[in-house]
Amino acid sequence: MSLLPLFCILLLLSSSQAEDIMFFADDYYKSLGRPALAASAVNPVLLPGEGTLQINLANLGRLEELIPIEQSGPARDIHLEMKEEMRGGHALAVNAALIGSGGIAVSSGPERIDDIAPGDNAILDYNVTVMKNASGWSRLALEISYQQQADVSVKSGEVFPLYEAAKDNLSLDVFVAGEGQPLSILGLPPSRNLFRGHSLKAVISNDGQDDLHNCSARLLAAPPFSALGREEILGDLPAGSLALADFNLRIDGEAKQQDYQMSCRICCQERCSSLPLTVSWQPGLLQEKGLPSLAILGLVGLGAIALKRVDLLRRDKRRRGPRSRIER
Repeated sequence: MSLLPLFCILLLLSSSQAEDIMFFADDYYKSLGRPALAASAVNPVLLPGEGTLQINLANLGRLEELIPIEQSGPARDIHLEMKEEMRGGHALAVNAALIGSGGIAVSSGPERIDDIAPGDNAILDYNVTVMKNASGWSRLALEISYQQQADVSVKSGEVFPLYEAAKDNLSLDVFVAGEGQPLSILGLPPSRNLFRGHSLKAVISNDGQDDLHNCSARLLAAPPFSALGREEILGDLPAGSLALADFNLRIDGEAKQQDYQMSCRICCQERCSSLPLTVSWQPGLLQEKGLPSLAILGLVGLGAIALKRVDLLRRDKRRRGPRSRIER
């Protein structure tokens, strides 16, 4: 063996991956890099009953380096081995088994994939059954076994790969939207502010066992009510906590004294829910009397201004009287 191949081998052995490197005696090339698998749920929200959970299995590995070892040989073999060494980051003969947890049972067997190249992914389908009383977040385990190419040799155009077994235990989180709604809402009768107009206050309660984060609420109304402004920011809703939402409303003159049905859309980092909201409308003085009431108030105001002006003129006349007699 020449000094150059020996130097390359020593360089490989001194690398951080030396414990994973295997050699054939007459290697032309050696690649550095191995598979790196990661899993995530495509549909992370499940409902009670039977359904399908899709998992995205991605290979985040990459070819770190391709190092020439020995270049004295048939050009065809050298080129072919260089090409085959690049498969060191592939996950081959993948076997992925999903393990149920809590109220989630898996009713289908392992999924099998022939090859997941670096940068590629595969979609796995599993049949699952969610118990009726299940709710909230659950962590599922994905047990994976696969083959990876440890080394390869080429002789007279024939490829001789060397494989080694590998295992990964991955986990992923899914959310079960149970039949019991963790959020509840109570609306107060609309009130009127001279500067803001009508407003509707609603008390939102997190009755569940899990904290909800980055929540916001949007009022959905129909005539004679119209919701104004953007969504109301609630922030975090810890389990058992309350939040007050203040919505701006426009109310048509046709609104009568009765109960009206609205809806409140609450979206948090974990989920979105639409809650029914019953609002009792009791028109006040302005709503019952309409324009006649406004006219009466206007006339009263004008009368007060006129009386005040007459009083000021009378006082001014009294002040001017004595001055006029002195000048004469």
